[in-house]
Amino acid sequence: MKLFDFDKIQLYKKALNVYDKQHKAIAQNVANAHDNSYRPVKTDFSDQLQTALTEKLKKSDPRHFDANGPGEFPTLDKDKTRETVDLNKEMGDLAVNQIRFDFVSRLLNRTYKSLNTSITGKTN
Repeated sequence: MKLFDFDKIQLYKKALNVYDKQHKAIAQNVANAHDNSYRPVKTDFSDQLQTALTEKLKKSDPRHFDANGPGEFPTLDKDKTRETVDLNKEMGDLAVNQIRFDFVSRLLNRTYKSLNTSITGKTN
């Protein structure tokens, strides 16, 4: 394992930025849910994140999964012709987005803590 794996840290930061943008888009859709003239903002950034993942990940052992994982990644609704905001769907997407953001922020936090421990030699 590399001590200073900056590629991994940059990937985590990109993921957090994507989830932040997605959160803002969903919040905008929810805020305008009762406006019939409002058209929902696309909130599916998974293709951008997938591109970032496949560019950085390399398979170094035959037992590792491919960059795409063991199967298909779940995707959000890609229907661009939807005319109104489905509040239930938006709230569900918001919950999923929050879980993903929390997971990546924990990974980034753990990475920084490991780096700090390596530099200082202190575990707390």
